[in-house]
Amino acid sequence: MERTAVGLAVAGAIWLLGTAVQAHSQTSPAAASAADLALASQKAAFLALPESTRKAAQDALIWLGFYNGVADGDFGKRTRDAIVAFQSSAKTAPDGALTPVELQTLLAAAQKARDAVGFKTISDPKTGASIGAPVKLIGPRSASKLDFLSSANPGFDALYARLTVATPTRKIAYKAIKPDAFFVVSGQEGAANFYTRFEKNAAASPPIRGFIFSYPTAEAARLDRVALAVANSFQAFPEPAKSQPTGAVAATAPGTGSSPSASTPVPTATALIVAPGKALTALKADDCANPTAGGKPVRIERVDSATKLALIVADFDSNGQAPRFGAPDADVLVLGYAGARLAASPATFAGGDGRPAVVAAIETSAGGGPVFDRSGALVGLVAPIAEEPRRVAGVALAATHAVIGPDAVRAFLGAGESAPENAAPLSAGDIAAREERALLAVYCEK
Repeated sequence: MERTAVGLAVAGAIWLLGTAVQAHSQTSPAAASAADLALASQKAAFLALPESTRKAAQDALIWLGFYNGVADGDFGKRTRDAIVAFQSSAKTAPDGALTPVELQTLLAAAQKARDAVGFKTISDPKTGASIGAPVKLIGPRSASKLDFLSSANPGFDALYARLTVATPTRKIAYKAIKPDAFFVVSGQEGAANFYTRFEKNAAASPPIRGFIFSYPTAEAARLDRVALAVANSFQAFPEPAKSQPTGAVAATAPGTGSSPSASTPVPTATALIVAPGKALTALKADDCANPTAGGKPVRIERVDSATKLALIVADFDSNGQAPRFGAPDADVLVLGYAGARLAASPATFAGGDGRPAVVAAIETSAGGGPVFDRSGALVGLVAPIAEEPRRVAGVALAATHAVIGPDAVRAFLGAGESAPENAAPLSAGDIAAREERALLAVYCEK
């Protein structure tokens, strides 16, 4: 096994954070049912966020010491509890669902923590493996170290067996292996904690790549969260960079601050199908030559020069329906494309005096996207977005975006009914699932 020393200060590991003894108590069926319903609602709200935002939120919770897990974008009790703990620390309602303002606060606080240790992605020039590391902690005299490791010997099980042997000075706290895929080992050796992970790819050279953290046991309380973020960032076999075609826009990877090339074009706007073969969007028609939507060429039938509302026509797969209109409320939801993926973004309705707006963390391609109240009624469309959003850890920050109000949309369409009052509230996931087939990404040839 060969070692590539990079002389970086690092810290701790997820499996060395200790275990807590939990008391078991009897819970009534009614209380359990209410808890299940609350968790389901919180999960729906979280999963309605774009995947990159979900992962960045979990990574931010790790940096702030609230979450001990993998930043995989999924939602479970640990993620919910971490969000509640963050909300409690920020003295906001601990309801387990992040508002746009809370999300922005969370991401900004985590970025400050990253900046404090100089966290950035580094690569092993020999193997190409990469990892995030706190470079401000580096130094030849540092007691904490990070080494890249590799092996050309295909004996994966033998390597695991060798690294899991305990000695009088080496204690194994955790070990796990998925044969011919990866293994992890953590523990304590002398006065230092260590964490190591190896991954195997028989088609790569070298086929086995990994790393080892070692750091003073006395520093674990301060550095564990940094170590967890470092471990989550490890990529033993990164995807090779692809050439970027004309018209493609690079997307920033969450948590790294880097911008890998994208291989597909990015939508210009979002459209809502409002009748068979007709969809409503908002864009500057002069800047949209040869538009396509739903994989088909579309024709711009009509444009309102004042609002930039546009009606596009084509043989869409979904027939759509005339929208039900509601009155703007404080708590709304924006459905819009983030790259090639539809995202549901919780938002706060703002503005007045005929200039409605939303505060939301959305991409430029969400322009034209519908804004719904929590009953699922349409309360406007996002106006065209000209400027790229500010980002933290690759994720768009919440910002104020102009909205084309429901009266202007209804007047443009000349159709649409008012939604019934006092309709039952829907979760973000419910609204997104209901409207998914009626939404299209609009591409413009520039």
